Amino acid sequence: MTKTLKAVLALAVAAVLVYIPVFSHQFQLAWDDQWVVINLYTAGGFTMENLEAIFTDFYEGQYAPLNQLSYTALYALFGYDPFWFHTFGVLLHVANAVLTYFFMLRLLGKAESFERASVQRIAMITALLMAVHPFLVESVAWISASKILIYSFFYLAALHAYLSYLENRKVAFYLLTLFLFVCSFGGKEQAVTLPVCLLLVDYTLKRDLKSRSVWLEKIPFFVLSLIFGYITLLSQGADKVGLLSDAPKYPFYQNIIFASYSITEYLVKCLFPVNLSYLYMFPNAMGENVPLRFWLYPAMLLIIVVSFLDFWKKRWVFFGIVFFIIHLGVALHIIPISRFAIVADRYVYMASIGVFFLIAYFLDKALQYKKYNRLALSGFVVYLIVLGAYGHQHSKIWHDSTMLKKELKDLLKQRNDFQKHQAAPGNPATK
Repeated sequence: MTKTLKAVLALAVAAVLVYIPVFSHQFQLAWDDQWVVINLYTAGGFTMENLEAIFTDFYEGQYAPLNQLSYTALYALFGYDPFWFHTFGVLLHVANAVLTYFFMLRLLGKAESFERASVQRIAMITALLMAVHPFLVESVAWISASKILIYSFFYLAALHAYLSYLENRKVAFYLLTLFLFVCSFGGKEQAVTLPVCLLLVDYTLKRDLKSRSVWLEKIPFFVLSLIFGYITLLSQGADKVGLLSDAPKYPFYQNIIFASYSITEYLVKCLFPVNLSYLYMFPNAMGENVPLRFWLYPAMLLIIVVSFLDFWKKRWVFFGIVFFIIHLGVALHIIPISRFAIVADRYVYMASIGVFFLIAYFLDKALQYKKYNRLALSGFVVYLIVLGAYGHQHSKIWHDSTMLKKELKDLLKQRNDFQKHQAAPGNPATK
């Protein structure tokens, strides 16, 4: 058995072990599955009339035709059997972890600064973290979030096609990248970030970003991205939300505060996934002031960026950080879109690859020092086991809507009890 095949099997086994509970889950009949999954488009079959509706309708502010087609296909084969819908999600997640592994292999393999052993290690660790991390559970365990998995699958496939284009400059691979870009947007609007990600790949591989040809080849991608962005705004406007609607919006300065807070939360939870929830509410209603502590986040991020500027400029550190930020771009509230949660676990799915890469990158550095390699390896194994165990346990709360909402009530009760304890007169913390 080849090393590559062993790696693929290891990723598949790790992901399935974490997500075993998901195979017995039901539909979330009080949390969007009742209309996102179970609808007339799903039951309508592959008739011309239904297919036309899937590709042209803005359904409840949503436009994700390929995601809807997946529901239609699963219903045509198995009816409304949640087992098959969940199985499809887990298989997509495994495929995405494998695509991430090969993407890292190919990208790092083109760099002169990595030895072959390091390339294998970094690629495997990055993909393994993606396979088991509890922060990604929502995207896999919730059927209505399958659009994240579908968009990511085609997005990663597009990155592979682009690397193939860079290797041999064949027009077929360039056109394939464009086609996969369209397919990725058909899964979810977050795909609009692909042109910027392609430029990041160019930078990382030391292509001349001053070259006219580098920018000319990106023009079709940016044009498509603008079109896709406009379609997204139209779809949300049809539901009377988003930028093109007259719906109330937070002022821009508050959006900057929310963006700073969101970046921090996504980053911290990628490293230490604690207090995960299916719902993170905004700290204030529209028209109200932002709580004072949230003003600290923009200042804190600015200080960190300026203080470690030389560190961020290191090529591979820059790649990881910017990959993370790029793929959170449309979820950071700077552009008002339809969303009632300040943070959502599912939006970090692609962005997390950047953080996981940085973990793998620095772990590889530590493993090259004989004095620390055993300690580093032991620490990572423990970290990985804890992540996998937490991911396995966290996936159970998505069994049905009753269990999901009970989890939130329990979490809110724990936080309220903690806050009451902190505020109690006899508590030393209050003195």
